Amino acid sequence: AEAMSLPVHLLWLVPALPLLAAGIGAFAPDTARRATAGSAIAAMALSFLLSCGALASALRDPAVHAVHNFAWFDLGHGALRLGLVLDPLTALMCVMVTFVGLLIFVFSTGYMAEDANFKQFFCFLSLFGAAMLGLLVANSLLLLFVCWELVGLASYLLIGFWFHKPA
Repeated sequence: AEAMSLPVHLLWLVPALPLLAAGIGAFAPDTARRATAGSAIAAMALSFLLSCGALASALRDPAVHAVHNFAWFDLGHGALRLGLVLDPLTALMCVMVTFVGLLIFVFSTGYMAEDANFKQFFCFLSLFGAAMLGLLVANSLLLLFVCWELVGLASYLLIGFWFHKPA
């Protein structure tokens, strides 16, 4: 049987799934603690599996750097293009980030179990994961910049999460 592989045009799913989980967490009611954490963990687990498929694809021919560019919007006769890149280093880093992220998400369910802002924490954590994965697969400076800023925002939100504690 041939190893699972992922075409480069589906690589957008790797960061999109945690971003979707962050959106679910943002709009879910405060009572949906289990659903918010479950969607975040499921999204990261699926991203991990997709990353493993991407790594298998990238290792099949390591000299090839697969690129998928698309027009974000048209500007007269030109277009503002965004893109994704899949090479062995990108795929390996996606596997590592999703695996470690998945472990952090699972650990956080117990660590944050009694916190009143449990749902909000998983929303921020999913946003951070999505932004990190977006950084890895970006093939344009604009997408890289947007993801870098989202990493900064999510870091700020996670670092200041317990703003009410004097320590």
